[in-house]
Amino acid sequence: MNKSDLKKGDHLLIGLIPAMAFPAIIMVLILGYFSNHITLDYIISNPMFSTLVNDLKGALLINLGLFFLFYWLKKDKSAKGVLLATLFYAALYIYYMIFM
Repeated sequence: MNKSDLKKGDHLLIGLIPAMAFPAIIMVLILGYFSNHITLDYIISNPMFSTLVNDLKGALLINLGLFFLFYWLKKDKSAKGVLLATLFYAALYIYYMIFM
């Protein structure tokens, strides 16, 4: 870990941490707002048409904004962290679609 990159804001963790946290926070807010409409039984019985899947895709839009912000500021390593977090969420999405 290069401390000078961390101080400049151009580090993998600078992009990875918010890119992992913001979609999760948005999902909690969305599910809290619509909690009376969504039940666990509905999510398990209808994985392809679950609103959870659509909400996850919507929550990941914040990562698009983060990526372009870091790219515009020429913080390439931070942009790579955002991309890594998005790929992690994509892997969870694919796992959910195939195995649930």
